[in-house]
Amino acid sequence: MKTVLEVTELSFSFERSRPVLQNIGFHVLEGEHLGVLGGNGAGKSTLLWCLSGLLRATGSIRLFGEEISKKSLARIVMVFQNPEDQLFMPALLDDVALPLVNRGLRKCEAQRVALDELDKLGLRDFAGRPANKLSIGERKRASIAAALITSPELILLDEPTAELDGRSARQLADLLARLAVPTIVTSHHLDFLRMITSRTLVLSKGRIIADGPTPDILDNQSLLQAADLIY
Repeated sequence: MKTVLEVTELSFSFERSRPVLQNIGFHVLEGEHLGVLGGNGAGKSTLLWCLSGLLRATGSIRLFGEEISKKSLARIVMVFQNPEDQLFMPALLDDVALPLVNRGLRKCEAQRVALDELDKLGLRDFAGRPANKLSIGERKRASIAAALITSPELILLDEPTAELDGRSARQLADLLARLAVPTIVTSHHLDFLRMITSRTLVLSKGRIIADGPTPDILDNQSLLQAADLIY
């Protein structure tokens, strides 16, 4: 399998005396669904922001065999924790079509593709509504639709189950488990990661303290306690 992402000695801090990430190293293979598990403040979201180019870290990030660049970043997409960061147009159809419009596709053609994408996720009937009229679960799925429309080669998802009830989380898990594109998913929702990932990293205080098959990680009670994930 090809390596999609390779991270070596990645470190980041907002202030020199307070490192957020320290010497992070891991890789993601083609088709792999990787979980990043950690308690509040572990550095999960910051890691994704560094991988997406929104924050500049030290160390090495190689995407698709090349050092991180504007060209390689165009091949990945990030789904933020709060759907409102991605859904803000007068109609959901415009939100989902926007990434294609920004890439130069004519609005009518972009909307046609967006409608097909919404249909795949069971959201076609909401195409004319603003996102704030949808449930949080529907908005989460719409954010993923907006991400998938550009045919990304790597998807980063930050805390996708935040604010979701059990039923909505299961629906989202079913959707993500079907994706063929490699994904990195941050969460502290253990059952959700068990449903959608094959491998999981555990972050604690900005460092990776474990990396292994998801079932092995989630069944290791002492590890989860050390990462402040269970009592």
